Amino acid sequence: MGTDIIRQRKQIIDHKKSKRYDVALATRNFEIELFWKRSLFFWGFIASAFIGYATLIKANSSLAIIIACFGFICSFSWTLVNRGSKRWQENWEIIVGELEKDITGSLFHERREKKHEQNWLKARKFSVSKITIALSDFTVIVWLSLMSYHVLKIFPLPWNMLIKYLPIVAIIGSIVFAICMYRCGKSSD
Repeated sequence: MGTDIIRQRKQIIDHKKSKRYDVALATRNFEIELFWKRSLFFWGFIASAFIGYATLIKANSSLAIIIACFGFICSFSWTLVNRGSKRWQENWEIIVGELEKDITGSLFHERREKKHEQNWLKARKFSVSKITIALSDFTVIVWLSLMSYHVLKIFPLPWNMLIKYLPIVAIIGSIVFAICMYRCGKSSD
């Protein structure tokens, strides 16, 4: 009789652990899905702002500046939302990792590498969400640059001659940013 009660309690505990694991895994997957849905939401606004800016830049510089400010705020919001989403995704991955030990072993955290492939096109350990966060940061920088460009054009200061060097600065800055993305955008184990 006593062993039956112990066995029933163990089954109840195992069922609760299994249920917690299922909920944690589903929530983690839901957070990833929300990450991409939120990105699409923001990209709708940001793409519209880029189109509006490009349309208005020649016709009405003042409206183009307002559109650039809107694009900046959308991009800044996107980068903050991306970081919040990534934080919740990681939170649920930690919970899943702790619960999976008793349910599946270390299946979720197990990593395997394909061997003997030296091709430059091979799969790499990059974090899709980190790269997306970096892209959102870059759009913030682009909007800031466009707003700065307008400020430099409006105020006739001696250093406004820097405007002619802006394309070179943009190219070098983009290359440096891409290198940083390559170095910092890797998945963590």
